[in-house]
Amino acid sequence: MNDGGVMEVTLLAFGPLAEIVNWKREQITVENNQTVTQVLHILKIEDWIEKGLIVARNGIHCELDTKLENGDELALLPPVSGG
Repeated sequence: MNDGGVMEVTLLAFGPLAEIVNWKREQITVENNQTVTQVLHILKIEDWIEKGLIVARNGIHCELDTKLENGDELALLPPVSGG
């Protein structure tokens, strides 16, 4: 599953999620071939999946099982509420 290497991924958090993780932009190092879901587990924010979290890889909406690559930017977009 893992070839033993690591990769750098830039994370962008918006709205209330940015307040929870205490950053808006963060660069992390993870093992190669990690999916979006695996990164959410690493960050301990997988509960946001059930709340309707939307994710975008390099500016394009993607699925949670999308594999990330070195240098990717992953935007974490919580659902919008209000009126």
